[in-house]
Amino acid sequence: MKTKKPPLLPIIGCLVAQLCVGIIYLWSVLKSATMDFYGWESGSVNLIASFMLFAFCVGNFGGGALNDKFGPKKVSYIGIILFGVGIFLASCLPQGANITLFYLSYSVIGGLGVGVTYGAILSCIQKWFPHKRGFATGIATAAFGLGTVAFSPVIGVMLEKMSISATLKTLSIVFLVVGLISCIVIRLPDEEYLASLPKAAPKKNAITTTRDLTLKEAIRTVPFWCLLLNIFFYNATWNMLNPLIAPLAQERGLSREVAITCVSLTGLFNAAGRFGMSSLSDKMGRVETVIMLCAVTIVCAILLMFVKGYLFFIVVLITAFAFGGPSAVNPATSTDLFGAKYSGTNYGVIMLGLGFSSIIFNSISNALVKSTGGYAMTFVMGAVTAAITIVLMAIIKVYQKKKAK
Repeated sequence: MKTKKPPLLPIIGCLVAQLCVGIIYLWSVLKSATMDFYGWESGSVNLIASFMLFAFCVGNFGGGALNDKFGPKKVSYIGIILFGVGIFLASCLPQGANITLFYLSYSVIGGLGVGVTYGAILSCIQKWFPHKRGFATGIATAAFGLGTVAFSPVIGVMLEKMSISATLKTLSIVFLVVGLISCIVIRLPDEEYLASLPKAAPKKNAITTTRDLTLKEAIRTVPFWCLLLNIFFYNATWNMLNPLIAPLAQERGLSREVAITCVSLTGLFNAAGRFGMSSLSDKMGRVETVIMLCAVTIVCAILLMFVKGYLFFIVVLITAFAFGGPSAVNPATSTDLFGAKYSGTNYGVIMLGLGFSSIIFNSISNALVKSTGGYAMTFVMGAVTAAITIVLMAIIKVYQKKKAK
């Protein structure tokens, strides 16, 4: 039987929805304007991104579980609506409002919407490309990361001409309309299409399972907890750096315009890492790819302690690339280990490690900055957490080799 090509509309719909909810990585651009408008202090504002990321992970778990039951179209509608409503409610807060209300609207409701959408889309695209799992997660997560590239310069211009409140209100309406339209064409592949696909050949250094594991079965395995802790520790470096990029770039000698450009380009490099490294992992191996990127992150974290000017710019972009890779490789690793049938639920739980990472490590980073007056210890911690991830990935590899014997 001749292999059928996947129809473009469902894939485009998935990617557009991902692009819309990629605003989760734009907080560095919005931070200063938010502080100026509402009068909130830096430490509290940094937690807006942390709480949103945590809500994103909870939403990803919920979205994954709902997706396994109801399918990606209905779940994506729910996610886009939550996302748009959350951002809109945040935009309605007046000057002098309690920051807790911003946490509840922008971070919690908006973050849940991002997670629900992300979980549904990621699972859906993997099912369209079961024979190219790394490629599938690569394009899905790359679209998510490209939201930063597409919207950072636009938001920068908007903030020059209108308040943060008006900017968020405009963005929420645009994302809600575009996101809902994109959901119309999202669907799962039919049996005829799946039957036409070639059977995936065993990959080099493969760590695949022979059957689909339920969440109850998956959590009883060593790789499940190693992968969850991998996400908890590896993401610490980027979680701590991301809200600091724009202000720290200016402290290191770059102009505000160049700092915003740096934030925008992190999205491009993030997306490049997601797509390029996930595709490479199909050939090189998931574990080997993540270990290589961890080593790059360690070097970058050390350099970020002292580099200035455009060298700081370059190191940030390399860090974004190295962060993007595992973000796309890990979902494929989870599906390799535990199967595709319950992938939404299984990876949704694993992603909770990212939420806890954001809150815990950003809180520690804020405390270290206050106590030391600098960022050196934050980046030391980023290097250590990346090193821990190397150990965790090695454990997964050893465990799978023993199981295969």
